[in-house]
Amino acid sequence: MTKAFKTKIEKLEENIAKIEVKFSPDAAKQAYNKTLKKMGSSVNISGFRKGKAPNNVIEKYIGVENIKSEMLNELYNAHISDIIDENNLDFAASPSIDEFTYEIGKEFVFVMEVELKPEFEICKYKGVSVNYEEFVHPKDAVEKELRMLQERFAALANVEGRKSTATDVLVFDFEGFCEGIPFEHGKAEKYTLDLANSSFIPGFAEGLVGHKIGEEFTIDVTFPDNYHSEVLKGRPAQFKILIHEIKERALPELDDSLAKKSGRFETLAELKEDIQKYLDETQKTESDKRKNDAIFDYIIENTKINIQKAMIEREMEAIKDETKQRLAQQGGNWDKLVAQEGGMEKIDAQIEPEAIKRIKNSLLVEKIANLEDVKIEQQDIIEQINLLAQAYGAQIGAIVDQIQNNPQSLTAISQQAAAKKVSALLLENNTFKAAAAKVPAKKATKKG
Repeated sequence: MTKAFKTKIEKLEENIAKIEVKFSPDAAKQAYNKTLKKMGSSVNISGFRKGKAPNNVIEKYIGVENIKSEMLNELYNAHISDIIDENNLDFAASPSIDEFTYEIGKEFVFVMEVELKPEFEICKYKGVSVNYEEFVHPKDAVEKELRMLQERFAALANVEGRKSTATDVLVFDFEGFCEGIPFEHGKAEKYTLDLANSSFIPGFAEGLVGHKIGEEFTIDVTFPDNYHSEVLKGRPAQFKILIHEIKERALPELDDSLAKKSGRFETLAELKEDIQKYLDETQKTESDKRKNDAIFDYIIENTKINIQKAMIEREMEAIKDETKQRLAQQGGNWDKLVAQEGGMEKIDAQIEPEAIKRIKNSLLVEKIANLEDVKIEQQDIIEQINLLAQAYGAQIGAIVDQIQNNPQSLTAISQQAAAKKVSALLLENNTFKAAAAKVPAKKATKKG
């Protein structure tokens, strides 16, 4: 069977390929007639039943050039996968059609330019030894978890006859002034504040320590330079305070009764065992993550990949979009962030290394998956969808609907599943040497 098309590829700079595709006169004629028939079936032409007008009438009504343009779309969509497979191409972005030519009875020719993913030789990625910083919980991690549980079930009790401490809960009135003038939203009566978990500006909660019930006093503070109010940011202020109540936490006894209150345990011993199991699991998960980071850093360092500017710019824009969405969810503002960081150039300088690393990680996952013939099964996709549903607190059906409406999201999920399998392969086939263990800056917090 004669092949419908032939291709000629010219490699340009920045991993751009110029691809000329020629369809034989017979294949082109068949495609033209098929497109003509398809377009003609949907038009109403006076004097003819719908779709029954002669070809020459349809051509005149629709326009030959319009038919050729639609013919280009039909041929592209029908054969792009074959063009990619035949030439072993790996697109980094969607192609653009530069030109096409067709005269009825002759070849149909179109030329497209496409950005390709960079080609590279990967270094040895199995049977190597890398160092990593092992994650360890502090020795008193179980005791700290139990203390947090006690605090969760603590009761607040009013106290008198002593000054407030940094762990108390206060009920007080306050009114704020800037240069002697009250400012908007700076006043409240009988406001309750947990001094140990204050979200007020720096210095406010600290200024409430060391005072008695009924005492009136003033706190001097300075609003942060990044404060949300343009009127107040960076300016000194005074708050007049009147304390009404001082409350302290009365912790419950650390016993079987507390274990039962937590909902799932009969004894304190069972609770401690469960906490230790949780800590062991989180320690292994975090250590595996650090191993994964270490092996990828090793491969990146020992593999030369020349990434074109366009790929980096796209990834940088993706990072910016993610940051904007996160800020919006948290009530932040992208423009303010840019101003605080000193402008877009400084933002770009900060995120470019991250963009490059993300691209290299993605390319390496893809390369290793191909070399190791990693297969993504239906169960892998299901597991990934379940993880996404848990992460975003969404229904599985909602995730599936999103995939159906946006097929690209299925590609992203498949890539995530592939990355997971490649990471497992790398962990299994390499040796990891733990560096001197350090107590983590942030301890894990057990949920529920």
